[in-house]
Amino acid sequence: MIDWTAVLIVTGVCVVMPVVIVAVAFKQKERAIDRKMDVLSKAVENGQEIDPALFADEKSSKSLKLRLINRATWGVVLSVVAIVMLACALFVNDDPEGLVISGGIILAAGIGMLFSFFAGKRWLTPEIEADEMRLRAEAEKARRILSGTDTDSRA
Repeated sequence: MIDWTAVLIVTGVCVVMPVVIVAVAFKQKERAIDRKMDVLSKAVENGQEIDPALFADEKSSKSLKLRLINRATWGVVLSVVAIVMLACALFVNDDPEGLVISGGIILAAGIGMLFSFFAGKRWLTPEIEADEMRLRAEAEKARRILSGTDTDSRA
């Protein structure tokens, strides 16, 4: 006899939940685009300048350092989850194979993210330093503009 409760739970988790997550993500992106279009249309109507930063992607605005830190964070989180799953597999009497396989896959993903962090940190050091110098220069220019000591912006 088929256990319909288990079938519904598996269908909900494996089919419905990913579809809902994707739909929510697309709806959020669509709303962000609509807000940008509203701002652009009002700016064009009023004859104002359009800021090119408005068209920049949010992901591209993240610095290299923040992206690397994000990888390290996800690597640690996935590794800890995997270690907990593997530790729980030791205490499961029924069938620990599922926990061991899942934990192994998640541990491999976590180690891969940590490797990506350390390799990226080593290889992208000059780009990270250049990015930090650019951000410092922008912050200094903004500070000078706000304090009124910037001679270039008064022209």
